[in-house]
Amino acid sequence: MAGRLLQDPEQDGWERSDFPIVCSTCLGPNPFVRMQRIEYGGQCHISNRPYTVFRWRPGNDARYKKTIICQEVAKAKNVCQVCLLDLDYGLPVEVRDKALGMAQESLPESDPGKEYALNRMQVEGGLDRSAYDTAKPNEVLMRLRRTEPYYARNRARICSFFVRGECKRGAECPYRHEMPTGGPLSEQNIKDRYYGVNDPVAAKLLDRAAKMSKLTPPEDQTICTLFVGGLTGDISEDDLRDQFYPFGELRSVKKVASRNCAFVTYATRAAAEKAADELANKLTVKGHRLKLLWGKPQQAPQPAAPGTGAAAAAAAGRSAGAPGFPSYMPMPAAPGASGANYYPSMDPNQAGSYRQQQQQQQHGGPPRPPGPPGGRRPPPPPGMPPPPAAAARQ
Repeated sequence: MAGRLLQDPEQDGWERSDFPIVCSTCLGPNPFVRMQRIEYGGQCHISNRPYTVFRWRPGNDARYKKTIICQEVAKAKNVCQVCLLDLDYGLPVEVRDKALGMAQESLPESDPGKEYALNRMQVEGGLDRSAYDTAKPNEVLMRLRRTEPYYARNRARICSFFVRGECKRGAECPYRHEMPTGGPLSEQNIKDRYYGVNDPVAAKLLDRAAKMSKLTPPEDQTICTLFVGGLTGDISEDDLRDQFYPFGELRSVKKVASRNCAFVTYATRAAAEKAADELANKLTVKGHRLKLLWGKPQQAPQPAAPGTGAAAAAAAGRSAGAPGFPSYMPMPAAPGASGANYYPSMDPNQAGSYRQQQQQQQHGGPPRPPGPPGGRRPPPPPGMPPPPAAAARQ
């Protein structure tokens, strides 16, 4: 390194950049971050080439993060300069390469060989347009991809004094007071993570993808409805229709905003099964991963037996001529019947022309016409005594 400082950085191919290549998780929730930029501040952990180092803090409770590889090496694998995870899917390199079926290319072991390989890739355009950008994602990548940033990865490191039982700073300690976890996940290597070889995190993710179960169609062939859960306010019925219509004719798409779910009904069972197979465990709308399940058959409501219930009991009491209950007062509920009092207006048979016809049949004549406006009583028919109030006025 000391001998190379005497050479010209431009001729030697040293890297000089104005902004790092990082993922949204390492950048932090706030896009306005103050960074420290140090030209030729370190050597790349993969190519040993001097490069511009960036250092920043992605949050108040986060630790300081720093780039560990140069941009040419990051472009060769399309990974973040800090976490070495894929920029598009947030997955380890080994998982992505195995899912896409790409050959795992590695740089030469010697420093001159690495620089020659990087310069050749830069001249041929392999760094500006990576093969991973044009590769079509498959089912494994869609199942395991991370749609939202995982900011918990930026937490402070574990306090070594706390592990030994000697930390006296308490809540003021900038490090985490947790015991470290062992196992193969804690033995990850930077070079193994970059080249995608013997990566324990990748092995865990691939095992999880193999254990993911597919949707089993229900035995009832009449069920053509799929349940979609985990909706957000910015996802509309039109967005769901755009995702499901390529698999067959849609009968209806209904969103239940109060429960953050939706029901997608197809016209045929074959179309519903095709959509369930293609979108199971990988349905993503507007960057949100949604849950997909088969709908359940709806139980038809059982009709009540005729002559039962409070309404029937009240109607029977009215037809029998229950005294003391005018038409505008509620009828009492029958003994043992559930529900509150029954109003005559709740019975469709007691309103309109049917009520007038019933009165006409009971009294043997046309119903009494309504009184005159103003609240005055009509005069009594000939031969009938006047009401007591009228007799008193006379």
